[in-house]
Amino acid sequence: MLKKLGILLVLPLVAVTANSSSPEPEPGLYRVTVGVSGQDLPAGMVEESIEQCVTKEDLAADPSSVLGEHAGMEGCTITQHDWGDGKISMQMECAIEGAGATAESRGTYNASSYELVTTMTITIEDTTIEMESFVRGERIGDC
Repeated sequence: MLKKLGILLVLPLVAVTANSSSPEPEPGLYRVTVGVSGQDLPAGMVEESIEQCVTKEDLAADPSSVLGEHAGMEGCTITQHDWGDGKISMQMECAIEGAGATAESRGTYNASSYELVTTMTITIEDTTIEMESFVRGERIGDC
């Protein structure tokens, strides 16, 4: 599961450059921490940190195409996204092999850090699974 979240690590940075009147994120080396909690996960929060180089090209990418491409699952559609003034908001819907999922994300950013919290509801037949995840990134230097 953390592997799927790993592909989302750069997305908040890519997303915020689309409509920003706050300072744009700077390219560089980021310490990124991802955490997941949910009813079907082991007790407590599962958390992992990595270092990730974010380039000018990463930041210049079209956020809606990057989000769709890297959502971690085929069949996902971004239904709402809004980034600007230091705030991030996004909604996504997925239909994957008999399962449906919705996700809502909210977060903040500035020139050297970001934080995004996502609530996801997955429905498989008669079972509903709810999860919450967060992604926090802090610029720690040059690549």
